[in-house]
Amino acid sequence: MKRVNVLVLGLIVAMGLSSCIKDGDPFDPDAQYQIEKPLVEAYAKAHLNSPQFHENTGIWYEVIDLGDEDSYQYKMIPHPSNPSQLVPEAPTVKANHVTRLVESNDVVESNDDEGGKTIVWNNSTVAWQAAFFPAKIRYDKDGQLLDEPFDFGGITQSGLKKGAAIKIVTPSRWAYQNASVGNIPANSPLYYEIHVVDIQEPSSGN
Repeated sequence: MKRVNVLVLGLIVAMGLSSCIKDGDPFDPDAQYQIEKPLVEAYAKAHLNSPQFHENTGIWYEVIDLGDEDSYQYKMIPHPSNPSQLVPEAPTVKANHVTRLVESNDVVESNDDEGGKTIVWNNSTVAWQAAFFPAKIRYDKDGQLLDEPFDFGGITQSGLKKGAAIKIVTPSRWAYQNASVGNIPANSPLYYEIHVVDIQEPSSGN
């Protein structure tokens, strides 16, 4: 079966979003990353107690708690419209978070609901996907080991589970790139603090 790297797909989706909003010159994600790289590193070292660097994405992070290991198992499942293609199963997740602009440290998004807010994966940033999903997904839809693990590219080995908490500092290429979204200006590296309230198997309609 063919396998699709979701971080790559997420980048394509993000680029599609940015192409819809014209905020100036044509967007060059590599050039923009070089501009943001020292800002992201400085912010991470100033605001994270034990900052770790994920080389493949340029995301800095600090795992506060990976959560209950037995609460969820990330799996590869057949694509609904193309069963020969395996894709990661997207769990139903409720989480609380704070989002800050790296350049000003201003809070631009937050929620602190007792039951958490449901994550809509199609609207989530690639940085959130990298935070939640593991580096490699090892199980099929039945919970059996795959012949070969799927290299998803997440920043932790096992992914986030129920009760997990993580802080990440991401360059804009894994957030909204050159799109202005709500209170977030174009080309904004972001800080996320994420707390996972609950994580379950997806509903049948997901």
